[in-house]
Amino acid sequence: MTPRNLRNWLAAAVLAFASLTARAADISTRTLVTTDGTLWGVRSGTIGDLGDANVGLDPATYAVEWSSVAQDGTRQQGVLTSSASGNPKTNLDLTFDEPTGSFVILWREDAAILNQLHLAVLRAGSWSYVDLLPNVGFPQAFNPQMLLSHQTVTTTDDAGNVASLTHSILSVIWWEEASIAQARYAPIFLDEPIATATQQIYDLPAAVGGGGPTSYEGVPASAYMYPALQLRGPGGGILASFTDLGARQQYVVRIDFPTNLGNPNDGNNLVWQRRRIPVVGIAVSGPLDQALPETAQVGTLIGSSYNPTLYWRDDVSAIRYTRFDGAAWSDVRTLALGESLSYDAALRLLEAMAARN
Repeated sequence: MTPRNLRNWLAAAVLAFASLTARAADISTRTLVTTDGTLWGVRSGTIGDLGDANVGLDPATYAVEWSSVAQDGTRQQGVLTSSASGNPKTNLDLTFDEPTGSFVILWREDAAILNQLHLAVLRAGSWSYVDLLPNVGFPQAFNPQMLLSHQTVTTTDDAGNVASLTHSILSVIWWEEASIAQARYAPIFLDEPIATATQQIYDLPAAVGGGGPTSYEGVPASAYMYPALQLRGPGGGILASFTDLGARQQYVVRIDFPTNLGNPNDGNNLVWQRRRIPVVGIAVSGPLDQALPETAQVGTLIGSSYNPTLYWRDDVSAIRYTRFDGAAWSDVRTLALGESLSYDAALRLLEAMAARN
């Protein structure tokens, strides 16, 4: 990051923080329902706005609150005291892994000139926490995305008996601007103990042989700030789409993990020791699409050919999209929204189109 870009970024960060604090009464809310009919929810805001008067925290403190309502009406609710601070919580998200019974909350801690992503996992009645530690510099994490996948693996015991089990893998991807601007990736194995000290984070450009100094010159922010994840069929494979600013390349990569793990009790079993290290392979690479609008919030769809389709909403009237055909990006195309085509219906059409290609 050049000194000029750093100064511009710091100024923007301070303005963004001022805007956030000015909206202190805002409460962010997300919900989901599990297969047993339990309704889970998370909210973020100040303790005063959330109405949590009995947690022993100052009403002006920002925190994340969780709740659940079972089918029989049983209610649970609490505040994640580890989230309590003077900083707003943004990018709130949640998911639930059925095989392990894990309820997962993701949020971003917004301080004045830096921020950080945090995960909280409720499993078997106990909370575990993971801080997705940034690189050095003045780190800013943007547009985090979570994806659950399940991978069948085999192990061997001391008698040579082979057993199968399923790994529950929570993948998190985000764009980070620090000493280097790049997409980053963290796999969290929900069926194993989790902690900040043991959590590995990977720089995706380095995983494909790139990385290094980056420059924003001539590249719209929408072309790089929205890395994405997508499942690759039913076998537990993952696809990731991201930009390497140093190489000025757009990548779609396959992310896998070892499946034949051998004997966990064998101290020389390197496969077992490396079971949580992703194996990354390039599926598609090509030039950045520098014709994207500067401020668009871009989504990514990856088809059977691994070629990405980028889409964004143009005010309330249209969805616009462009597709990489393996050599070049198409012209921007438009689906006009109206009474006969809602946003959700238009997005389903795009998803079907992308899946066929």
